[in-house]
Amino acid sequence: MAATAATWWLTGVSLAVAGAVVAASVALHGGGNPSADGAGIPAAETLVYQPDADRVGELVPHASAARAGLVPVLLEMEEFLPTDGSHPPLDMTDASTVHSWRTGVQSAAAHLGEPPEGTEAHDLAHAGLVSSVELLSMAVQAYSGAALVEDQDLRMDVLHIAMDLRDQAVRSWSVAAAHLDMVSADTGHGRVDLDLPAAGGTAPRPGGGEGDAGDGHDH
Repeated sequence: MAATAATWWLTGVSLAVAGAVVAASVALHGGGNPSADGAGIPAAETLVYQPDADRVGELVPHASAARAGLVPVLLEMEEFLPTDGSHPPLDMTDASTVHSWRTGVQSAAAHLGEPPEGTEAHDLAHAGLVSSVELLSMAVQAYSGAALVEDQDLRMDVLHIAMDLRDQAVRSWSVAAAHLDMVSADTGHGRVDLDLPAAGGTAPRPGGGEGDAGDGHDH
C-alpha cells in the first residue's frame, strides 16, 4: 500500500511538472492566437514591443527584491539538490529548513504579485518571473513530499523531479530577467543584472547569461 501511494504521488508530481513547464513556456514566449482558418499564428507576430517606462520602473525594484529573497534559498538547496549532475542525498534536511525555503519563495512571489495579462514587453518579462517563482515553489513542494516516500528508488525519483523543477525555474528566470534588462535599458532605467545562481550544470558567463559546463543530472 505504501509503495502504491508513493507511486500515485510521484505520478501527480510528474503531471504537475509538465503543466508548470508548459505554463512557463507560454508566459515567456507567448501562446499564439488561432487565425480564421484555425491555423496558429506565430507568437512573434502577436506580441507587442511597447515597454511602458513607468511600469518598468515599478517592476525593476520588485524583481530585485524577489531575487534577493530567492538567492539564499537556491544556495541552501544546492547541498540537497546539487546542480553538478550528481544524485541528491536520500538523507534529507530538516523540516525547518524546508519551511524557510517555502517562506523565501512565498516572499518573492508576494514582491512580484499576480502575472499581468498584457502582451507588452514589460508584461511578458513580469509574467516570466512569476512563472519561474511558481516553478521554484513546486520544487520545494516536491522536495518536501519526497520525505514521505519510504521506498528509496521512488524517493530518488521524486528528488530528481525537485531538481528538474529547480533547474527549470532558474533557466526560466534567466530568460525573463534578460528580457527585463532589455526593456529597462530601452526605457531609460539602465541595465539590471537579476540573474540567479546557475542550475543544471551551467555556470554564469561574465556579464550575465550561462555557459555549458556539463550535461545536467545523472539520472
